[in-house]
Amino acid sequence: MYEVRQLKRSDRNLVKAICESLKTAYDPNVSRFFVHQDNGYLRFFQSVLDHPSYATYYVYNTASNELCGFACFQFLDGIIFLKHIVVDNRVRGSRIGTTLLTRAMDDIRSTLPARDYLFQLHVFEKNSRALSWYLSIGMEPLDCTYWYDLQAAIAGEDRLDDLDWSSFHIKADDFGFQQLYYGSTYIGTILAGRTLIVKNQALLACLKLLKAAMLYKNLTSIGYISEQKLAFNLVDKALLMSKPVNQLELV
Repeated sequence: MYEVRQLKRSDRNLVKAICESLKTAYDPNVSRFFVHQDNGYLRFFQSVLDHPSYATYYVYNTASNELCGFACFQFLDGIIFLKHIVVDNRVRGSRIGTTLLTRAMDDIRSTLPARDYLFQLHVFEKNSRALSWYLSIGMEPLDCTYWYDLQAAIAGEDRLDDLDWSSFHIKADDFGFQQLYYGSTYIGTILAGRTLIVKNQALLACLKLLKAAMLYKNLTSIGYISEQKLAFNLVDKALLMSKPVNQLELV
């Protein structure tokens, strides 16, 4: 009834369905900061479908012709990194996720050069269900990043008169993601015309510029991802989980 297959470039409808699913698969309080919210992600996803460093597998219900879940991987030096695993809510609890991951990993290990690999992924600390599952298959926390909402921090910045508003400009990258600049100073990425992800740490000391950037593009959210604890509103922590592939408990 359920088949696990590797996604191919010819699976055009499934490619679009997967990218759309990623927009709503996570807690919206965090996912507003995800690149999946932007149309540029579809172009990026399509560009790596045949790339040897990426692979996506999906579970398909052959009886109902429905997509039931998918898992996206990236292959780094000695690491098999799980970028996403998403299972339809209607089949959660039926071990579809375990089946998908087990069969995908079997296929990946049969195609990659023989060596010892680490299996790694990120999971948000507040996503207790997913975190419990990863712990149950033997994953261990290795490191973390902090995801901050800067909205409250910039709220009190009112003196914007000395800024040159004409210096704000946008450049689109190869996938169409909008990169925001103030003169030659890079600020960050605008996602889906709503959210600014600040990527210039130095600007955390110039909050009025960040507020002006929000007003310039009429944005509603602003975030920053850090490897260190900062004095901003913490949305969640992304835990880096790791385990040698041959020690995973996928039973």
